[in-house]
Amino acid sequence: LSPSDSGEEDDDEEDKENLKNPRTPSKGLSAALYKTPAKRSKNTPEPVNQPTMIEEYFEAHGSSKVLTSDRTLERLHTPKLDRETLVRLLEGKPSCYSKEIQQLHNKHRKHFSKWMLQLQLGFSVLVYGLGSKKALLEDFRVSHLSQEIHLVVNGFFPSITLKSILNALTCDVLEHQGSFRTPSDQIQFIAQTLKDSPDLHVYLLIHNIDGPMLRGEKTQSALGQLASLPNLHLVASLDHINAPMVWDQFKQSQFNWLWWECVTFQHYAEETSYENSLLVQQTGALALSSLTHVLRSLTPNARGIFKLLVKFQLENKDNPSYTGLSFQDFYQRCREAFLVNSDLTLRTQLTEFRDHKLIRTRKGADGVEYLIVAVDASTLMDFLENEEGD
Repeated sequence: LSPSDSGEEDDDEEDKENLKNPRTPSKGLSAALYKTPAKRSKNTPEPVNQPTMIEEYFEAHGSSKVLTSDRTLERLHTPKLDRETLVRLLEGKPSCYSKEIQQLHNKHRKHFSKWMLQLQLGFSVLVYGLGSKKALLEDFRVSHLSQEIHLVVNGFFPSITLKSILNALTCDVLEHQGSFRTPSDQIQFIAQTLKDSPDLHVYLLIHNIDGPMLRGEKTQSALGQLASLPNLHLVASLDHINAPMVWDQFKQSQFNWLWWECVTFQHYAEETSYENSLLVQQTGALALSSLTHVLRSLTPNARGIFKLLVKFQLENKDNPSYTGLSFQDFYQRCREAFLVNSDLTLRTQLTEFRDHKLIRTRKGADGVEYLIVAVDASTLMDFLENEEGD
């Protein structure tokens, strides 16, 4: 017999036995075939030393080098320059693209006639774009507004206020000699005067209408009321990227802007001349804009304490022997105004003022501590006017 024949006989015998005694499939085998995979227990430890894809990504793209440099301006050991010296040195460096910048300026000049037409149709012109627009608007003023009644406002000036703008309109433009109780009365007078003289057209040109001192809600509302007058025409420039957020739908309708993109690539030389620089030696004088920003970050009680000290100092500004307000007198005044409840609270607040360089303290010959505001009187008067207006 061949091996294949013997194998076939064995298979036949096995089939006969299966027919005689059929076997039921066991439950254990069935369960093993169709068992659902068990969920991993929370206590099951994770595999060790198996980095995830996120870790592998950061290991591949990360760097162990320290990128922070300790090369600061203090290591140069160079004395800080005064502003005049710095400006003179910068002016000695020629511009790399003066020809292209002049071509851009000439391109924008071609739109001056359109601007004038749009102003006469009741729109306000707003120019925006990279670079200073001051020279461009000044060129527009000289070429098209020199024969018209106009007022120029430098919105980047740190001491500009709404009251100074309204005073210039009423006194210098409309030649009114009286005074007004509130800015609302002043705006009402301007509106009524222009309404009574429909042939009188006034052009208001504002450099940086988004300046630090013009961003307030009440200032923008007042400017919007002026822009809505039929014979008052507004031309303004814009530089801050988020400046349009100060205008809601109502203010937008009052201004009635027509937006003109005027990229000039010119330096913000005059606009930044009032800002602090690391290269320039500072005089230490605190501008109105800086004072306003510092006070806005404080609590209402802190502002009340500072205003109380400012008012007392202005009352004695003509007194040559004034050396400041003693701490005990100031504490009594603050208690009477319900601003503090203990001298510790007042000293804590004075420490914050001292850190911001708003006040100075000194001890007299009798050992009494005296307080004085480290800001000039004119700036303090402007500050109080703004606070009372708000």
